[in-house]
Amino acid sequence: MIPPGSSAPFDGQPHVDNHNEARSGAQVGQQVGAHYGDTAIHYESVYHVNQDDPPERRHEVARNFLEGGLPREAERIFDKLLRAGHVTTERAYLYFLSVVGERSFHDLHGELPGRIIGARKMSASLPPDEWSDAFSVGWRLVRFVRDEAAGGSRSEDLDHVLRSFDSLPQPRQYELSEHMRMILSGVVKERLEASHAVRVVAERLGSGRAARAWKFFEPDPVKPKLYAPPAMSVDQGDKVGLVAGGAALLVGVVMTLAYPTLLGVLLGLPLLAGAGYLLHRHGGVREAVKLRNTVKRREVMPPLHPVVARSPGHWVTTEFVQEVHGLVDGYFTEARPHIAGDWPGYTAGISAHLKQRFVDLYGNSRISAGSIGWLIRWHARQVADGWVDNGLSHNQMAIPPRETRLFRTGLAVGVLGMLVLLLSNGFPPVLFLGVGGFFAGRSAMRARAVRDVVKFLRDDAEHVHKAEVDAYQRWLEVLADRPSDSEMARWLAMDRAYLRDNAISRANLPAHDLVTHVVMTEGARGALRARVVHGPPRFSRYVVQLFLLTHSGVREARVELDFLSGDAWNEQRHLFRYDALASASVTEKGLRATRRGKEVEQLRSRSFQLTLVNGRDITVVAENFRNQYEDDIEDESELFLAALHTSGIDTALPILEAVACEGADWIARDRERSQRWSQGWYE
Repeated sequence: MIPPGSSAPFDGQPHVDNHNEARSGAQVGQQVGAHYGDTAIHYESVYHVNQDDPPERRHEVARNFLEGGLPREAERIFDKLLRAGHVTTERAYLYFLSVVGERSFHDLHGELPGRIIGARKMSASLPPDEWSDAFSVGWRLVRFVRDEAAGGSRSEDLDHVLRSFDSLPQPRQYELSEHMRMILSGVVKERLEASHAVRVVAERLGSGRAARAWKFFEPDPVKPKLYAPPAMSVDQGDKVGLVAGGAALLVGVVMTLAYPTLLGVLLGLPLLAGAGYLLHRHGGVREAVKLRNTVKRREVMPPLHPVVARSPGHWVTTEFVQEVHGLVDGYFTEARPHIAGDWPGYTAGISAHLKQRFVDLYGNSRISAGSIGWLIRWHARQVADGWVDNGLSHNQMAIPPRETRLFRTGLAVGVLGMLVLLLSNGFPPVLFLGVGGFFAGRSAMRARAVRDVVKFLRDDAEHVHKAEVDAYQRWLEVLADRPSDSEMARWLAMDRAYLRDNAISRANLPAHDLVTHVVMTEGARGALRARVVHGPPRFSRYVVQLFLLTHSGVREARVELDFLSGDAWNEQRHLFRYDALASASVTEKGLRATRRGKEVEQLRSRSFQLTLVNGRDITVVAENFRNQYEDDIEDESELFLAALHTSGIDTALPILEAVACEGADWIARDRERSQRWSQGWYE
């Protein structure tokens, strides 16, 4: 939390003006502000394995995949560990969950049943514990479903299995209910989902979700850099004035010494030398302050020409420049106080300066523009805080009174010295000394000012940098409890279950009338996007598509989900018979090819489309969002598969294709497939 009384990177938490309709079991919580950059990428190693990593590390990553909604990746790693002899009861149990996770009984065939049985035997050979007990219950549930599908006698009583399930710790119960939801059917599914639904309603908004979920969509902040003052050099005219004035001074001194007088040598020239010292030193400070103020005024003055968002060169991409400009414009618009006035005109100069500043500082850093979004937002808030008092005009430095007094003293001493020389040596030397002193003194003051102003600007930059670092530390404290990717996956899984149960309840569907269901998700238009490296994309808002397949037809619902609060709104419901389905199709964007004898797959998106006989289309899209700044550490196909698995399209497609192909006969055909599946099991 931000300490009381301190200045936060922004006041309160992000906010966006939208309308939510809270459903049963939901609460209105944290709202999130708009992002004006690309996908937020979190560079965490939760999904990364090195070749020389020990089994414990590989186990940890596999579990992260399982909890993150990617059971196929978890299955691959756990399978290698078990085959290599790294067997534990926990590992065997998690392997079982990864095999059955996101799979219906249609998909659990071939070698998979044998692998489950092999893992069970491995677990049974070790001393029993919590993990082996959970595996045993999961295996008994699968066996019960198999017996039920075969239509034969059951190997054990369901009540006995469910009592064993209820005796497991709550986390194990949740894992089994969640990962086995596609394979369970009939009475087993009805009994387990009843208790699971109660848990979902109670916990889906838990763990501070409303106060924490928005933080996942905040990019990892980059520590602010010190902005070096711009290079400055002495003006060419001042160089000429210094040379010409110095020459005139030399002529005046020579003329004075050519006909020396006691008064001129002992009093006049020393007075002029003292005056020159005072004017150069203290006049230079005055000029430096004026020059510094000029620089600061230019930073907040509207530019004479529009700022063009294109690369300045030096390996800075135009895309990065455009993103920075978009962030600055977006956050300044968001930060506008609710006070009448010309905010765009007031901020035109400072926003143009910040655009150039951030491009200069971070253009070559190989970071995403979103990483400095927090810093841009902080500057926008600072400007907004000072709008009422016209704070941008308060960046002027006052000339120290002491410098003014000593400068004026120097002027007076110089005039006195000239009078002494005029009385003692006459007019010609005074003329050269006066003209030369004016031009040389003015040029020397400006040259000193150029040197001193760099110090002033550096002090200003260090002062701003210190404030930025303080804001950075506070922002890190705010993000300290950012949810993990597995928490985001669990919340989404509970949302899907909640929306499914809610739809079943409002449709007054008896559990025995529901044959199966399909839930697919896609990011809503304009939603914030974020992901962990190698992980699937997460969205701040989803469009959730539900299909409830019953004995009489299909109930389809489409609902918008605000993931940050758990609220759902704008639900659309449709009912149609099986013979109303015309086709189910998939459209892919990307490349499939053979390169050097290897299959290359670079897919960017896959859209699922269900078409009804009345011409209505139902479409769901899965996309991968790749970070352009780290192209070398992520494989595009892996990212796409991660996005595809978490969208639910992979699971839904075989079911809906079968429905579209078989129509009203689908249920009978499904029973036949279920019986064939049950006969393929062996122990």
